[in-house]
Amino acid sequence: MNADIRRARRAFWWVGVMIPSAMITLSAIVVLVWLPEIPDPSAIHWGSDGVDGYGPRWIHLVILIGIGGGMLALFALIALLAHKMPRGGGEPTPDGPQWSATARFLGAANLASAGLMSLVALFSVGVQRGLADAADAPDITPWVFAGFAVMLCLGVLGWFLQPPFAPSAGPSDAPATPIPLADHERAVWIETVTIARSGQIVLGVGVFISIAMAVLLLAQGVAAWWITAAVALFLVGAVATSLSFRVQASAAGLQVRSTVGWPRIVIPADRIVSVRAIEVDPFAEFGGWGYRIGTDGRRGVVLRKGPGLEVTRADGRRFVVTVDDARTGAAVLATASRKDG
Repeated sequence: MNADIRRARRAFWWVGVMIPSAMITLSAIVVLVWLPEIPDPSAIHWGSDGVDGYGPRWIHLVILIGIGGGMLALFALIALLAHKMPRGGGEPTPDGPQWSATARFLGAANLASAGLMSLVALFSVGVQRGLADAADAPDITPWVFAGFAVMLCLGVLGWFLQPPFAPSAGPSDAPATPIPLADHERAVWIETVTIARSGQIVLGVGVFISIAMAVLLLAQGVAAWWITAAVALFLVGAVATSLSFRVQASAAGLQVRSTVGWPRIVIPADRIVSVRAIEVDPFAEFGGWGYRIGTDGRRGVVLRKGPGLEVTRADGRRFVVTVDDARTGAAVLATASRKDG
């Protein structure tokens, strides 16, 4: 780990973990002290006509610690562990842990979200102190907008408090050469790629937290439980369609299809200009796992760090898929594009 990476990780620890954790902890202590002074049930949601959602007093702490703290822990886990993911095939990463602008963004996001969650919790509980009926609680909409303004400022501040870091591009081969085949011969190459275990753990934690919060809010009769449930359902679907893909190279071209059937990407052989084997870091280059768009405009199905195929289309667009034995797949596609060219 070089000096730039150490400096970036140290800044992330302060901006994205230590300070946000302190903000949520201090806010939780204040809320805990105030809880005996507010009605039970208390107001937890405001609409155009005032309070329209109620819940037990302690739900304020659960939302602050569960959602705010859970999001903080999840983002920190992603940023700190994603660059330590093993290469395809379980091989260790030769260059050690890396860093990226995505990790920098997650650190800023943690600072911003902790500020928003802390302020909303303090506002929603503070306006109810001394009230006999939660229905009399004043509207907190202006304070929520103030919280969003603070969130934006903290996000920008968190970004600039961390040093910029540009990861070096992974090694890549020259454009693949075709396989010598007789006129009656055809080459087909098929591989299945599954997201690395570290990615499964991180995504699983995120899904679990969202489902747990939805169940908790539903059990307590909180009116807005469906919002959390919708987020959880979306996450379940996104993860289910991104865990595993089947990659096929043949005379027809390249086909990449999720094991659940969607998404499905097809690049015909006559649209392939060149193909090569490369090394890919999903988090640093694409900001995560699954079907992604990279910072350089490339699109791809990136599930693990390590070897991958990069296909350049006739219109100049590039598509990447991480997969073992990428050199063989590249050679098969080069053969197919030559015969159709």
